[in-house]
Amino acid sequence: ILPAYIAGAAFRTLSGDDLRLYIEPWIGATGQAAFYRQIAQMDQRYTDEIESRYAEIHCPVRILWGEEDSWIPLERGRDLASRIPGATLLTVPEAGHLVQEDAPEAVVAALLSELTTQT
Repeated sequence: ILPAYIAGAAFRTLSGDDLRLYIEPWIGATGQAAFYRQIAQMDQRYTDEIESRYAEIHCPVRILWGEEDSWIPLERGRDLASRIPGATLLTVPEAGHLVQEDAPEAVVAALLSELTTQT
């Protein structure tokens, strides 16, 4: 179940080595317990509890969101960006939830752009 779950987060097929990097922390008794805790925390009520405070964020925020994210739809990214003052949303084509795996060059470009504009 775990390999299929993780593989579903990427738009492109993950290599065996990459897949293992994501799976290894959740193997064994401690890892399995952590995995189940993380799944339990996916409940929308936890987001609802803090969503009203997003307007209090007053630092630069750039959100990268995979256009093919099957875990959390792009509409949620748009909503998030609209709730944070001055936030920008950069959508990444042909990328899923694991944007760093699907489009590492887009992640690096966004980071470099943000870092050079903040100095």
